[in-house]
Amino acid sequence: MLKLYIWLTDLLRSERGQDMVEYALITAVISIVVVLATIFLLGPAFNTWATKVADCITNPGNATCPFPTG
Repeated sequence: MLKLYIWLTDLLRSERGQDMVEYALITAVISIVVVLATIFLLGPAFNTWATKVADCITNPGNATCPFPTG
């Protein structure tokens, strides 16, 4: 029982995993920033493209259709 107590206290006082946690937090923050930037920067462009595709589906002979129709 004493060995378990000593092992747990050593584990809680150890700083071996501190670097790993810091790198994980930095990676998470960078990932969130990249996802948000992609949504806000590419979102309007995708919306415009999707609207043009919907117009092509409903009216294939439309002059603004970005795809060839035949």
